[in-house]
Amino acid sequence: MASTAPRRFQSILIFLFAAFVLVPRFAAASDLTVFIEKREAVFHIRAVSAFDTISFAIEPRAGFTEKMVRIYEMIGVRQEEGGTLEKVGDFMGQQVRTVRSLLPFWKDEGKNKETDAQSSEADTLNRLLDEAGALLFSPMEAQLAIAKSVDFVIDAESLFYSFDALHFGNEPLFLKKDVSYRFSEEKTATPKASASWRGLIIADEDTDPEKGAEAVSVLFPGAFGFDADTVQPKDIESISSADFILISAEGGVDGLQVKHMVLRPQTLSRLKPELVYLDCNLYGLNLNFINHFKQVGVSAYVAPVFGRWTGKDSAQTMIRFFRAMLNGENPSRSLYLARKTLYDASILNGEDVLTAMRIAFPFRLYQFGKQ
Repeated sequence: MASTAPRRFQSILIFLFAAFVLVPRFAAASDLTVFIEKREAVFHIRAVSAFDTISFAIEPRAGFTEKMVRIYEMIGVRQEEGGTLEKVGDFMGQQVRTVRSLLPFWKDEGKNKETDAQSSEADTLNRLLDEAGALLFSPMEAQLAIAKSVDFVIDAESLFYSFDALHFGNEPLFLKKDVSYRFSEEKTATPKASASWRGLIIADEDTDPEKGAEAVSVLFPGAFGFDADTVQPKDIESISSADFILISAEGGVDGLQVKHMVLRPQTLSRLKPELVYLDCNLYGLNLNFINHFKQVGVSAYVAPVFGRWTGKDSAQTMIRFFRAMLNGENPSRSLYLARKTLYDASILNGEDVLTAMRIAFPFRLYQFGKQ
């Protein structure tokens, strides 16, 4: 019996070394790649980490597709513009609010109903995010728990599904992990920003009223900045190359609409940027732009998959993203920090979960491998 004690002690030492030295070392560097393919209404999932590979399927009877569609519809509602108070002007609106605050018996039934409906919507969204999140993330829970970043490799059938909005635990995944999307297994390249980066920046006052693009141009003094109402084709042609492209404008069928031209992906890719950031509704789903920039060797593409909630929120997203990039973060970490801080600030300001999601979530990052 005495001879077994040293062996037992040696086993304990080996276990402790593995538990407290080896595992944390690997876990800290662990990334999780989640392959998602939809075939004949069945989602086929493969989660690959440094430790394990897990494969499973989500069958149609689980209602995953219906839940994902409903989630997209709920988050994607845009804030209405031109409401009653806005139409009568800021001054008159302020007078109405002042009168209401002075009359304790004032009861705005319409406002109460609106608040109740918003609360009900938030509860519904939370339930859907819980249910869909359990279907997708529960089988890979151990891998997710130690992953620093999650890379979704999707097919075109899954483009519209916001997997990073789903709950892991009691919060959306994008609030816990660095997240990116791509379309192939090839290793992605990661651009690193510096103050010497030269960028092409074009902003429309209607889509960027808070002048977020102007704030970004201050971070990168070598950037070429233009107003969407005055930029001419010759201005773009005069630039030989750019490290990044940032455009805030309305999007059309053919491309980004500015006053004197339509900016198509072929025009922009000539500049050979490493990073493309488009503050343009739904351009995170524009396969024409996404595929083109992937094919020409752009490393990272950022754009909203929903309509932006307000110009102020989209301005804050771009400012926080580029500030984090300039501080040495990679694109996925930069978007995580931008969305996380916006979400937390919204909750602290008294917004419900649904509004906070609409404010913080819209932008998606695609990372591409060099061709």
